[in-house]
Amino acid sequence: MIRTTLLLLVLALSTGLFPGCATSAGGGSGAEAAALSIEGEWLVEEVGGKRMVAATEVVLAFGPDGAFSGDSGVNRLRASYGLEGGRLELSEIMATRMAGPPEVMEQESRLLAALRQARAVQVSDDQLSLVDAEGEILVVASAR
Repeated sequence: MIRTTLLLLVLALSTGLFPGCATSAGGGSGAEAAALSIEGEWLVEEVGGKRMVAATEVVLAFGPDGAFSGDSGVNRLRASYGLEGGRLELSEIMATRMAGPPEVMEQESRLLAALRQARAVQVSDDQLSLVDAEGEILVVASAR
């Protein structure tokens, strides 16, 4: 009887039946793990510390199935991603090959370079930051 009760208690804690008692694989609470969710659309505000070119809308979208897509302001982007404990892995990014104004094309080049270098994410309130291996913020975006 005691053995069965103990087993049920362990199962309940490991499946999160009692919120606040279970921990994620990364050691944080369920609330911390939820804070690392990047699913949804993010409106890019800056890349490499530079604001977006006026009248351009740059969007990154992370789907629940590991699909990544985006709009650079000129071209559409596609890739797959994985996120584990704040660590981000993006596959090779495919992009359409349309041309736009020189300043928007330069912005797109900076964005693609930043996405290739991104190794981690930071989420705070409605803001997403993509960070490189040294902890430098590459991209800042807000929830859309």
